[in-house]
Amino acid sequence: MSPQLDYQDCPQLSPPALGKRPPVFSFLADHHLPYIVPAIVFWVISLTFHYIDTRGFLSKYKLHTPAEDLSKNRATRRDVIKFALIQQAAQCLLGYLTAVTEPFVPHDYGIALWAQKIRYFRIIVREVTRYAGLDLKWIITESQGYGVGYTAAFAQDIWSSHLSNFSQVVAEHTDGLTANFSAWEILTAKLLYWIVVPLFQYISAMVLADTFQYFTHRAFHVNKWLYKYIHSMHHEVYVPFAYGAFYNHPLETIPIDCIGFPICLSIAGLDNRQAAFFGAIWTFKTVVDHCGYDFPYNPCNIVCPHSVLFHDLHHQTWGMKYNFSVYGSFWDWLMGTHWSPLDEKAQEKYKRGKATAEKSALKLRSTERAPRIDVAKSTGVDI
Repeated sequence: MSPQLDYQDCPQLSPPALGKRPPVFSFLADHHLPYIVPAIVFWVISLTFHYIDTRGFLSKYKLHTPAEDLSKNRATRRDVIKFALIQQAAQCLLGYLTAVTEPFVPHDYGIALWAQKIRYFRIIVREVTRYAGLDLKWIITESQGYGVGYTAAFAQDIWSSHLSNFSQVVAEHTDGLTANFSAWEILTAKLLYWIVVPLFQYISAMVLADTFQYFTHRAFHVNKWLYKYIHSMHHEVYVPFAYGAFYNHPLETIPIDCIGFPICLSIAGLDNRQAAFFGAIWTFKTVVDHCGYDFPYNPCNIVCPHSVLFHDLHHQTWGMKYNFSVYGSFWDWLMGTHWSPLDEKAQEKYKRGKATAEKSALKLRSTERAPRIDVAKSTGVDI
């Protein structure tokens, strides 16, 4: 005979009264944040690195010499800025057209829903253990013996035949939606609502977006037509600089950045504020990966060791078949396309590239038609 589940012990919640959530900024609705916040982050970080480039006071952290910048890059910084503006205009236009105002469920109601789910789980566990003939009194005794009060309360509430009679009720919640839930139920519900579920959503968004970016990015390299006519534009910048992160062909920008990326965030269940926050972090890492500086204590190294070096290797002519990942490096490890920038062969190729660039710069200076370039002082910035 299967266990009979009695759900009458579970408090029922009436449908929530949906309201309008107060915006973060009084002058801007929340549904515009997912495309405006990343755009602001992009220009703040990019212009900061541009200032560093022009001043040259952190040159000891720079990955490439000014000679490499001047001799290898086939796109000027003016061209890069122009196409970065085009990309952001496309993102903002599609973001504006697809922006949706989300219904707002009060936080107390959301917490109560999780408390209700926990109560359902307790009912199921109680009836299943009864059916299986388990002695939960022993669990209670052992738990209290070791001082595990939380486990004891959990087991006690499950074992109790009358779940509506609880010895522990949150004093500050004697009224409202959570009045009939125990202390540990409310505590667990808050933990789920405020920490566990959002963390799971962010991790899901990162996995989905990184998976999407890895395979589409690799496809643009594997398919000769896609690379020649579309993605090769991004690789006109062999020596990366910050705003070069958005130097892409429109046929790459629109399907990947304007459509695919927001879909990944939507599947992960991020709301407008969460999407804006995640987009800001993603943009920050993308810009920093293209900045051309290997600063110590780079926070991006948490998710991808040697993050700037990792992506810089991909921008070299000899490294384009490696390091396709944008956020982490998991897929490169799994698919056999990972090449550590600290590898001896990679370091040797970097040295050869620098030496060749220096020779080219000196040769250029020696010709009568060549502009006078002071390689020692030039920052390689033409605006």
